[in-house]
Amino acid sequence: MSVQWDSDVDVVVVGSGAAGLSAAVSAAEAGLSVRLLEKAPLLGGTTAVGGGGIWIPGNPRMREMGLDDDRDEAIAYALSTTGGHEPDPALVAVFVDKALEATAFLEATTPAEFFVAEVFSDYYLDHTGSRRLGRTLDNRPYPARDELGEWDARIRRTPHYPALTLDEISRGAPGDGDRRGGAGAAPFGPGTLALAQERREQGIRTLGEALVARLLRGALDVGVAVDTEAPVRRLVLDDDGAVTGVVAEIGGAPHAIRARAGVVLASGGFEWNPDFVRAYLGVSELKPVSAPSNTGDGLVMAQQAGALLGNMTEAWWFPTTGPGTETYDGAPLYQVGTPRGEAGCIVVNRHGRRFANEGCCYADFGRTLRAFDSVAGRQANTPAWAIFDRAVRERIELGDLRPGAPVPAWVHEADTLAELAARAGIDPDGLVAEVGRFNGFVAAGEDRDFGRGTLWFEGFTSGGPSPQTALAPIAQSPFYALEIHNGVLGTNGGPRTDEHGRVLAARGGVVEGLYAAGNVAACVFGPGYPAGGATLGPALTFGYLAGRHLATRGAAAGQGRAAT
Repeated sequence: MSVQWDSDVDVVVVGSGAAGLSAAVSAAEAGLSVRLLEKAPLLGGTTAVGGGGIWIPGNPRMREMGLDDDRDEAIAYALSTTGGHEPDPALVAVFVDKALEATAFLEATTPAEFFVAEVFSDYYLDHTGSRRLGRTLDNRPYPARDELGEWDARIRRTPHYPALTLDEISRGAPGDGDRRGGAGAAPFGPGTLALAQERREQGIRTLGEALVARLLRGALDVGVAVDTEAPVRRLVLDDDGAVTGVVAEIGGAPHAIRARAGVVLASGGFEWNPDFVRAYLGVSELKPVSAPSNTGDGLVMAQQAGALLGNMTEAWWFPTTGPGTETYDGAPLYQVGTPRGEAGCIVVNRHGRRFANEGCCYADFGRTLRAFDSVAGRQANTPAWAIFDRAVRERIELGDLRPGAPVPAWVHEADTLAELAARAGIDPDGLVAEVGRFNGFVAAGEDRDFGRGTLWFEGFTSGGPSPQTALAPIAQSPFYALEIHNGVLGTNGGPRTDEHGRVLAARGGVVEGLYAAGNVAACVFGPGYPAGGATLGPALTFGYLAGRHLATRGAAAGQGRAAT
């Protein structure tokens, strides 16, 4: 395709989350000229919105803490979570082998600084090869305002989390008591809130925001040019199908940028594109908690280039709740916390029946919401409702549902379970019977239907599960119901890639000059979710690998220097 170039660089990176910044730093440090284009007005994408955990088996922080790890066991554990549906098991091994190299490079090249999230274990500790501590890393709080100056204001802020570390979110600040086991619904103590407020006032970023800020500082330091409000509209391909550049919209006008070495797609998933959600995920409606700019632009471009797709029916499932009346970037804002794992709370479908262990991993629970009812010809468990009583209501905090405050309009309240069911559109007889059955299990100390208190995830931040802490009766009037939505942290299907992050072609081989990393690409774990940080671990690693391989292409063409 003939095009008149307006500018040229060695590498164009599309997207400014962890994957894009990692790729940009990796390529630029090798001497290539890099231009990073972000569609939204603010940088960071889903990374900045999220918790920022990074799953890195065998990381050096483990060794410093005297913790052991094993390469083969890490691979076996990761594969045990995929159900055999990973796109390519060899890429799981590539991730485990290269993740340490990638994070070591970023710590050496940027201000990135990782430490072990001590309350986080692998999610399935009963699986062979799992580890109870050490593989999930967090980001040191970062004085971004001081270190980045005006660039700090160009990084998005998360609407979901206060300025705390993962450990502080799970445990609370000293003196505030232990929040663990609250499934994200327990309120923060005054000391914890004061610490978070102090950090905000001082311009200190944490979690995913800190990761983005630190990587951005590193990218700027190695000469990466960064544009915001610069959506990429299409790839430019030559007559042989190789990607040679992009056409972006910069300053409101088309701008063709030649990419001499290649283009990296790191533009996030497609969860905010209703047509793609219906086509690929099989749900009529989704309530994401990611950056609303994730509308599948990279997927469209990859398809344009003839990419081989994978993992398209999967996502980082994360049940959400709330009315969606508040907005974030103009899109409805939903809550990342739900009360489903609280002792004294169950989740039922429209028949009033439970359908899962309410405290299971969020990714697993999200899949149960998509189960199909072959008799009714519709999804069996949507809508779903969290049911709880006054005891739970008085100790949880979700948006404007707060202890001592009036019950918000999006939460149903009633003096009896039958009345509550009628208000929520649940079968009253079914709900009354189900609560009675559940309360019987509580009295017996054993949930014979779904094993509450027996799954490791129910206590993964507090030392393990226990029926004694997971079970409590639903008995104190008034009773409450709030809807649990089909939610996601992001989608994780898209173009399949090789060990260098190169996009595979549907007709065989690779799409020359095109790379992908992060949620825009097919996740190496397929439907698996081994631990907290399983999103960002591969994003950083394959972004880094894409940059390294681009450096070899650039060196072959006489740009930059060969990657070492």
